[in-house]
Amino acid sequence: MKIFRQITFSTIIIMFLTACHSQKNGTPQNDNTSNDTEISEQKESETQSEQISFVMEDINGNQVSVKDVFSKNKITIIDFWASWCGPCRQEMPNLVNTYNKYKEQGLGIVGVSLDEDKEQWKDAVKEMDMTWIQLSDLKGWGNSAAQMYGIQAIPFTIIVDKKGNVLNIGLRGEALESFVHNYINSTK
Repeated sequence: MKIFRQITFSTIIIMFLTACHSQKNGTPQNDNTSNDTEISEQKESETQSEQISFVMEDINGNQVSVKDVFSKNKITIIDFWASWCGPCRQEMPNLVNTYNKYKEQGLGIVGVSLDEDKEQWKDAVKEMDMTWIQLSDLKGWGNSAAQMYGIQAIPFTIIVDKKGNVLNIGLRGEALESFVHNYINSTK
């Protein structure tokens, strides 16, 4: 358990340093790294005991319940991102590759954009070849799902099973692909 906490702490610090952060009145909310870590660890333990559920409009204006999406997949990544977020755009090729590699084996992704401009959102989805479901309420950091789950930095992932039970949070790159690979192969 101690090793898990150390790994979690290290992951949170790395995410803090390589993410776009919520701002209030032009000033970053995350001024205190240790406080941010405590909040993230608290949110992690709270989130891992919850089932994720929300309804939001997709890129075509249709209402989508994420529970319906989860039920169609063995595992689903909820990816909080935005077109204006440099670290999100940098991470996207990894996510696209992971999706293309595992979608036939039961991986789904739900993108939740923290954009406010629909055209910029649509252009980014097309440009980065994000072929999975994309949702947004176009409220930026006020996005209802981001608010509900305490998302304060992006990119940020929540990984869930068919029922929306949280399996892991905050994974990116190789760690994300490795988790998906291991989970899909353990449920064959």
